[in-house]
Amino acid sequence: MKSEELKRKLVDDKATYTDEEIKWLFDHIGDSDGSIRDDLICNSFGYGFFKEKFSLEQARFLIAQLENKDLLFYRINEGKEATLTRSFTCLLWDLIIRTNNDRKSRYYQVLNKNEERQIFEDLIKYLENEHDFTGFSPKYGWVHAVAHCSDALSDSILCDNFDQKMVADFLLAVKEMLDKVDRRFIDGEEYRLADVFVNGFKANKINSGSFVNWIEAFTFDPYSDELLEYYQFNNLKSLLQDIYVKLNSISLLDPSVKEIVEKKFNSEY
Repeated sequence: MKSEELKRKLVDDKATYTDEEIKWLFDHIGDSDGSIRDDLICNSFGYGFFKEKFSLEQARFLIAQLENKDLLFYRINEGKEATLTRSFTCLLWDLIIRTNNDRKSRYYQVLNKNEERQIFEDLIKYLENEHDFTGFSPKYGWVHAVAHCSDALSDSILCDNFDQKMVADFLLAVKEMLDKVDRRFIDGEEYRLADVFVNGFKANKINSGSFVNWIEAFTFDPYSDELLEYYQFNNLKSLLQDIYVKLNSISLLDPSVKEIVEKKFNSEY
């Protein structure tokens, strides 16, 4: 497969993709070469779904491959190159979720309800189980597993099929992730994660009472002598501050949320 031919299709309004090309793109979803993975594979999937360049059969092929190969959990105990496949699988699922719920898209309802629910549940489970928190890698480029999963969940939580049990599972998964993260986020991961919460408030899926209770469940000591706990506290602080600002900008900042964030995370530290 010639990558140059695929690159030309990204600027060709009349382009279509052969089944062989779709398979090649899928097989390289987690390519270790960032120039291929980011600039060609990821962009081609985005172009294909948003510009409706894939046939319905090709879209169903991609869905079936993702499901059958369980790529969200691909070599889940490994990092580095294995993480790339998991992380960029999140972005492909995000494209499918968005177009599946867009009445104007040819891929509207390309997923049945059971498939959609399973994807939501898998994304939540993946967020809880991912252990590679690399943002940008000098060797591989953008890895960004937390950010990419957050992107997919940001669109998922807006869907009618994303129910209250999933919201509760999502909150638990985020707590589990923040409790085990092994570094300070420096590549905007917490800001992408904040968007899931903000969309949850927009869609009336997350309420202020449950959110305040969720915040109070954290016990990080900002004065701990342990550097890791200091990093974990500041990840949470940065996440909550971004949620605070975004909710305030759209007039959805409840007084109880405002109070706890200002008291526990703005004023004291």
